[in-house]
Amino acid sequence: MVRGGGECYSPSRVILRTETVEQIITGAQRDTFVKQVVMTPGQPIGMVRKYRADLDPSRTRGALMLVHGFGQNRYTWHTSKRSLSAYFAHHGWDVFNVDLRGHGRSLGFDGKRPEALDEYVQEDVPACAREVMRLSGHEKVVLVGHSMGGLISYSAAATKLRGQVRAIVTLGSPYRFGDGSLAMRALAAALSATRITGVLDANLSLPLRLLGRHLRKRRDMWDSRLLPTPVRAWRPGSMDDDVLEEYLETAFERTNISIAFDIFAGGDRVALRSRDGSIDYGTAFETLQVPLLVVAGDQDDLAPPASCRAAFDRSRSQDKLFRVFPAGHVDIVIGREATTTIWPLMRDFLARR
Repeated sequence: MVRGGGECYSPSRVILRTETVEQIITGAQRDTFVKQVVMTPGQPIGMVRKYRADLDPSRTRGALMLVHGFGQNRYTWHTSKRSLSAYFAHHGWDVFNVDLRGHGRSLGFDGKRPEALDEYVQEDVPACAREVMRLSGHEKVVLVGHSMGGLISYSAAATKLRGQVRAIVTLGSPYRFGDGSLAMRALAAALSATRITGVLDANLSLPLRLLGRHLRKRRDMWDSRLLPTPVRAWRPGSMDDDVLEEYLETAFERTNISIAFDIFAGGDRVALRSRDGSIDYGTAFETLQVPLLVVAGDQDDLAPPASCRAAFDRSRSQDKLFRVFPAGHVDIVIGREATTTIWPLMRDFLARR
């Protein structure tokens, strides 16, 4: 069910479209929400805002930003059959689902693709947070990041948004890439060596949408426990067929290899730094005093628990929690079991704060 006006792209408008929608949260659970398409001024970054239709937005629990991972988009958090964004909106939050530069609606606004991870940290996330706080009326934001989105959240919260973040929640975010995985450590080393040679200085585009298509066509093979592979995107048997089909079709985006280089640059030795080396995001994050929830999957080949736990161990926050669940890299967000384990943990962690 959809009621509302059309969408009009104009650099002078922040809210491009408003409508009332009924959406499934998971299973038979559904609710009715106000949904808005939002664009930041300046560098146009797209967000989908969602809050419960029977709530005045000024009376929501708080403003929550969902930040997707590498080569992904807002559909990391939302499918028509299962939606973490709808779950948080149902529980009283004003939810803003971000499409980072070069992804989803943001790519449609100006066609620009990212050149460096710093653009996400120093420009995109702060610009989104400013609009989120202005539109919602809340003085601080909660950052929820998956994979690379968690690394961006750590970095932006500790620098450009210091003092404006209420809490950070990360899912499958490898603070020290390669910790706990020989395959990921070898990949990081190979990419670092390649970068030194200058062979890929042209900043090639990575068509990850093709990877999504491959996984979708051969998902039965990848869902089999019999397939020997060092890297698997989800835990076998953890995803419903219809949810996985839609996710693989919509959530993968083209991105630039420079972003991969920036993520892998430190390997398991250091956390993130700005490309020019002038800002040590890791040191800044580790001194940050905000509530922190770090969630890892015990079968996440891309971000093993050891690589995620490093953020928890090194953070000096007096209010922090680390949890490991039986999950892989995709199902940690929208897997069948996540709806009864990880989602309620996130909800309760934030509600108590």
